[in-house]
Amino acid sequence: MLLGKRFLTAAVVLAFSVSSAVAAAPKSGKVRLVIGDVTFQKGGKAKWQPLRVDAKVKEKDRIKTAFESTASIAFPDGSIVAVAELSEVEFAQLLFADGSQVSMVDVKQGQVRFDAQKQKEGSSFKFKTGTATCSIRGTDGIVGVTKNGQSVGSLNSGAMDMEQDGQKVSIGANQFVAFRKGKAPVVGEAKNAGDPEFMKMVAEVVDDTTKSDADIVATAKAFDEKIEKEKAELRAKYSCKFDNVPATVDVNTVKIGATCTAGMDVSIGAETIKSTGEKMTFSPSWEKGAFGDKKFVVMCSAEKKMFECGRLATVYKVDREASFGNNDEGSCTVAFITKGFDENKGSLKLYVGDSLLQQMTLNVDTSGVFKLVSGTNVYKLVSESADPKVGTVTRKLKCYPSTEVAIEFKGGKSEIIRKKLSQGAAAYPDVEFSVRNVLDNDPKQIKSVLVKINGKSVPTKIVPSDVGLGYRAKLRLDRGKVTKVFVEVTMHNGKVVSAEKTFELR
Repeated sequence: MLLGKRFLTAAVVLAFSVSSAVAAAPKSGKVRLVIGDVTFQKGGKAKWQPLRVDAKVKEKDRIKTAFESTASIAFPDGSIVAVAELSEVEFAQLLFADGSQVSMVDVKQGQVRFDAQKQKEGSSFKFKTGTATCSIRGTDGIVGVTKNGQSVGSLNSGAMDMEQDGQKVSIGANQFVAFRKGKAPVVGEAKNAGDPEFMKMVAEVVDDTTKSDADIVATAKAFDEKIEKEKAELRAKYSCKFDNVPATVDVNTVKIGATCTAGMDVSIGAETIKSTGEKMTFSPSWEKGAFGDKKFVVMCSAEKKMFECGRLATVYKVDREASFGNNDEGSCTVAFITKGFDENKGSLKLYVGDSLLQQMTLNVDTSGVFKLVSGTNVYKLVSESADPKVGTVTRKLKCYPSTEVAIEFKGGKSEIIRKKLSQGAAAYPDVEFSVRNVLDNDPKQIKSVLVKINGKSVPTKIVPSDVGLGYRAKLRLDRGKVTKVFVEVTMHNGKVVSAEKTFELR
């Protein structure tokens, strides 16, 4: 019977991989916010059309904003790219598979603000600005191009590498960088480095060819102090209180409750809500496979000014689990079923005792059967999981198939022992027999071996045999008498076989 999304029969002592064969493939972003006049061009070739909320943004699509207009796009991992006014961007690359994301946003004109989630191993989040490239790692800030085509970038938090014409600059939180044609890059400090208004000012002064590096830094510092004073005044008048966000979630969204001063716009991710003073609920989300740390920068707007008013975080993780089903002793199999592997690639291992018996790699939930080894053994099923206690189950399982077991006496079913009278009236030969067709010639398949000589039970011991499992018992033969040997073998599967042999001393 076919069970679940996959049905697997695992071979003994065999490691293999099962997956949904999902290679890195193009994935769409989603438009979460549109303000003002925003248009998009599908594939970079079609006519420009109005951009709508919930529209999909795919590779090669372009977005263009007019004056006092903006658009926010959510990426598969929950990262956000907000296109500022008077800007144009192309989503040059957007791939997502097995929780890893590869993205490239080409800023053709203007600026974009980004809030990127922490990038997993194998992921990359990059921006292109003219001849410069930027690599970011779980950070938020701004990248853009000045009116004269010069590249600028800044950060509120995290780290970013920006490179142009062989010159590479690494910046951290509260820093900005500006590349000037024919000159060395300018790096400066600013509490409000990630503020859109601050970066618009930096872009203007960078384009002023009369300004030296020191002039740019000094101007940026003065403007930073002005913005900081304005924001301090705003924070004194406007604020938010947030409900506790769970430390971990096992679904690809989280509810965030916020109660903020009336009259302000509050943005979390790509959602913006105007506060009435009542509690608001935000629901940022991401693709199911995008596991890991999730952060949410809360941006507030009031009196035509934007300022950060909170930072929240959670961890998205799903424990992988597996459980045993029915144990079929006769077919030497046990059923299993998994949970939490969907788009959550990980290993599933079966141990007998402490020895690895079988292994597979899954990125879908599945059910199937494992092949067992002979006898009664303790098995351990281990799912790769952050919590070993959650991912490990132990169970005693049995493997006792029905086979055509037979008893075969060495020397046939009757045997005459010849001995001279002078050698005495008794002889003490061995009776040897083999039990054939036992699974793997494993004595654990046999429950008991009974040997009776003339109706009296005698002990036996295991001996080598070329035809099965060998046994031996000691006899006493009296001259002139027939000695009867009775053997009964009881299998763990319930089958009982017996045989007889006669001995005579002459």
